[in-house]
Amino acid sequence: MRPQQVLKRDGTPVPFEAARIAAAIASALQAVGADDPDAAEELALTVQEHLERCQDQPQVGIEAIQDAVVHVLQESGYYQAAIAYTRYRDARERARRDARSRGQPAPAPNLHLVDGDGRRRPWERGELARLLRERAGLDAKAAGEAVLGVEELLAGSDLTELSVPLFDSLVDAALVRAGRHSDAAARAALRVERAGVRADLAAGDGRTALEAAGRRTLRQLALAEECPPEVVRQWCRGRLWIGGLDDPRRGCQYTWVSDGPANPWMVLTHAFATATAAANSWRRVRVVLPPAILGHLERGAHQLVAPLAALAGVAQVLLYCDGRTPLLAQWPFAGKAIGLATYQEDFLLLHRTQELGMPTVSGPQYSVPGWRQAVAAELALNAQGLDGEFSQLDALAFALVAAARVRLRQLGPLAGSDGAELRFAVFGLAQRSESGQYLERQVQQEGLRCGLRLVRSANLSEAACTHLGRLLE
Repeated sequence: MRPQQVLKRDGTPVPFEAARIAAAIASALQAVGADDPDAAEELALTVQEHLERCQDQPQVGIEAIQDAVVHVLQESGYYQAAIAYTRYRDARERARRDARSRGQPAPAPNLHLVDGDGRRRPWERGELARLLRERAGLDAKAAGEAVLGVEELLAGSDLTELSVPLFDSLVDAALVRAGRHSDAAARAALRVERAGVRADLAAGDGRTALEAAGRRTLRQLALAEECPPEVVRQWCRGRLWIGGLDDPRRGCQYTWVSDGPANPWMVLTHAFATATAAANSWRRVRVVLPPAILGHLERGAHQLVAPLAALAGVAQVLLYCDGRTPLLAQWPFAGKAIGLATYQEDFLLLHRTQELGMPTVSGPQYSVPGWRQAVAAELALNAQGLDGEFSQLDALAFALVAAARVRLRQLGPLAGSDGAELRFAVFGLAQRSESGQYLERQVQQEGLRCGLRLVRSANLSEAACTHLGRLLE
């Protein structure tokens, strides 16, 4: 007979709902790493059919339902899930017996919650459950169980005050212990380590610390909710770096060669307006100024130094040079993001600019007025020690392309502006080696399969080198 009602342990009848059985099975599957809601629903229907065959009454007890769940999981080959479900069932029964032995409902613990602003409120189960329902979106049963679970975790503690962040952590632990892994994951907080905030405050001002904390939070959010598991796995191993996770609304780099008139003041005004507008959408902006600016400086136009320094506060400024300039003997922009751009690489010039700590780029494109380049996303791989390990190289390639797709979704319309490029770099493999060529080919082929064109770069940014250097394997 098809069950119509479920008899609770206190004898109260409630409507039979297969969805509740599916939720319990889903929790058991999650506990063993097999998150499959569709399978949970099919198994719940199988449990219902099993009860229809075995029951001759319209009412069925909870224990009978739990026995049926364990039987169906075992018969369907989900042995580990059946074990997890049985363990959870036994744990809940022990908790109920323990509560009865202590004469539950026990009085609420003598505790106060302390908010971040120092306000204290007494421990009240009903009020705390209401806050969890409103703030975390938990249903009434989950919220009530979470509060009781926190009380169990605090049993025997001599605490009299509990901070709200610590309470939230205990709620997460209680939800996991109760088998509500999805609820715990959905409400898990994005947290910033106090030691990191203190270090940022010691290194700068409050605004610096706030920006650093915001970047760390955005990176956590992207890794937790937007990146596929294979991307997170490679990121955490130090195998994959993704530029811009801490600033997801802006592209990586925009380069523009000034095409202004000969008047240096008009050139600087135009460059400042362009750089300021681009800074809203791009993490890094690079402006290449025409050779006339460098010529005016060489002839003693010191009044241009202050405007150029101001422009360097918005973008990296590069003065186009034919390869030699007497200004290097006494560079007027020490400590500023102002360097040189040349038609072709000059070893002596490069050596001197490196000694001065100046940025330097070379290429014929920097001599073309109006030339622009946009790099939507930068990514990098650490393939050190993987020479000949083609299956692992495949995994790296697939993770990089998946990460590129995440960045493009974050950037939205900006990703397709000005022919923006997707760039990747590889560390640990020679570019002309068999494994290096294989990895590059796999990245590009997987990118084309997903409708993306990825271009290999020969340079790794400082941030990429820092992250890829912490290889844990």
